[in-house]
Amino acid sequence: MKLVILNNSSANDLNDFINSWSKLYSYSNEAIYNKSIAKVTFTKTDIQNLYKWKNGMKLSVLKQKSLDTKITSKLTIINAFKKSENLNLEDFQKEFKEVSAVWKIFLLHTIKPTKFPIYDQHIHRAFLYINNEDWTNISNSSITDKAKEKFYFNTYLPFIESQNINDLKKLDEAFFAFGQFLNTRNYSQLLKK
Repeated sequence: MKLVILNNSSANDLNDFINSWSKLYSYSNEAIYNKSIAKVTFTKTDIQNLYKWKNGMKLSVLKQKSLDTKITSKLTIINAFKKSENLNLEDFQKEFKEVSAVWKIFLLHTIKPTKFPIYDQHIHRAFLYINNEDWTNISNSSITDKAKEKFYFNTYLPFIESQNINDLKKLDEAFFAFGQFLNTRNYSQLLKK
């Protein structure tokens, strides 16, 4: 039998939080992510696989069309950004201005996975919670793309950079798992002291 017990304790150290919550992370097709993200140069198939992983399933017709026209059509540019030592964020933003915030940030992550963490509603929710901010109304539809990007670049990214996190993937896993947990609304009983 494999029984899990959640320990109702608080951590004052972000690394303790990451170590604890990343163990509870579960997401399908992690092998696809790991295989593709490690490549020095992407193929269209790599991009397709990464976005399928991010989506958690095969892309809908509309999402596939968006991926094809706004992202994979710029594979040469993506690989140039990937190979550059210092990615120019302004150039990146101009090149991918038509891409939705979550997908744009994910693309940025795929280009420089050790510099730019993944962003989604679960990560946003977890960040707000650990910083004692209102996290209860966070969903994909509750925040505009402009607000998501502003949060990521002006708040979340500077916070992460200030923490000197060695493993951004493990951080993503912890925030994702905790943000999902908060979204279940089962958190209230476990987080009471």
